[in-house]
Amino acid sequence: MIEIIRFFISVLLSLGIIQAPFYYYTPLEDRAYTDEELSVAPDSSKFVRIHAVDEGEDIYAPTEGESFGYRYGPTILKNADGSIDAFFAAPGATGEWDWILYRHSSDGGNTWTDETAVIKPTPESPDFYSCCDPGVVKIGEYYYLGYTSTTNKDGLDNNVFVARSKNPAGPYEKWNGSGWGGKPQPIVDYTGDVAAFGAGEPSFVQKGDKLYIYYTWKDVAINQTRVAVADATDENWPATMEYKGVAIDYKNYMTADSADVKYVEDYGKFIAINTIERFTTNSFIGCFVSDDGITFKESCVVKENISHCCHNAGISSRPDGHIRLEDGVYLAYAYGDIWAYWSTRMNEVEFSLIDSPDYSELEKENLKTPIVPLEKTLFVDYVGITSDRQVYEVSLSGSKVKTEILKVDIDFDCTKIRSGVTFTDYDENIVSFDGFKIIPENTGETFVTVRWNGFEDTFLIRVSE
Repeated sequence: MIEIIRFFISVLLSLGIIQAPFYYYTPLEDRAYTDEELSVAPDSSKFVRIHAVDEGEDIYAPTEGESFGYRYGPTILKNADGSIDAFFAAPGATGEWDWILYRHSSDGGNTWTDETAVIKPTPESPDFYSCCDPGVVKIGEYYYLGYTSTTNKDGLDNNVFVARSKNPAGPYEKWNGSGWGGKPQPIVDYTGDVAAFGAGEPSFVQKGDKLYIYYTWKDVAINQTRVAVADATDENWPATMEYKGVAIDYKNYMTADSADVKYVEDYGKFIAINTIERFTTNSFIGCFVSDDGITFKESCVVKENISHCCHNAGISSRPDGHIRLEDGVYLAYAYGDIWAYWSTRMNEVEFSLIDSPDYSELEKENLKTPIVPLEKTLFVDYVGITSDRQVYEVSLSGSKVKTEILKVDIDFDCTKIRSGVTFTDYDENIVSFDGFKIIPENTGETFVTVRWNGFEDTFLIRVSE
């Protein structure tokens, strides 16, 4: 019965007869910090200890009855007005592996807006399979969102990409190798063994005029976080990137995953956190520290109050990648012992300076937290739209081809849209549209943007003789 009710509500929503619940977004201009950065010289003899003060709370769980669902690799940005902008990797649709979703909290994480897809693969480009592992920094008026992708069908041989927007909710334009918009090109191009993971999982910190870019580099028998530096004053900063070396070498922790790096103003130190022994019942959080942002050393482990089988963690910061302890700091990560069926949890954490690395929590037990799925609701929440394929092949002499546009819900189930779509931003010399039908005009190819209810998607049409 609930599925029938949900269907009718979906129809009424699509016709505009009823509206989904309204969620409050705080104004962008009220989110900016106006205080000056703390000027603290780092004490090179000190290390940083992080401790989870409680068991935390889930900010995402899969829906009951679903066999998969996840929101991993969180980036959590805390704003001056107490609101939060959050980004996650989520399942993709129609064959795409992952999309990046965004949501906002106006009350510090107690309640959240609906999710919306902000980064999706671009057809016939180097990121056409997937967009995952978000890392976000705000420089000036732009939010820069880094992500992982590949053209390898096995999900290996990855590269690092970046896109930008003046609004965290998008729309975003991707770095194309010389500027912004169009087909993306990587900012970090992996050059190792194609049978390895490659490069990905970026994290950013702005410090003065410098932008620090951190990323995973996994080759055969190599697991590292590497670092590059760019000119933060140049809006085309990817073109100014300079490789600075290996920030962290996980030769003692080959099971470690991506590092999320921040700058703690109170200590004048950079910190990096990640999960170690990821996906296992003995998993925990590792913490590393640096005085210069280039070379890191082990600092502590966080295991107490952390759920088992954790992976792909992030730690909250201001939009520039800085932590001010008075703001309150949160650790977030995905967890769960069934593949691709993971909840996401957020813990409040406290910091302290210590005289030597602290491994005492290795003796602690982590939490054996079960996945508690969310109940289905009557309202169907959508995260975006997509076409049923990335590329439509049509010919001047052939029969007409009809596009199929799908709305994608929070569980990544797809439903055909039958009305209310618009097609824009295409070359009218190559194609036109009659409803959902493609009318070929001349040979060539063109990208098309389709819009519905505030969502948009891009696909490619190629016309032959």
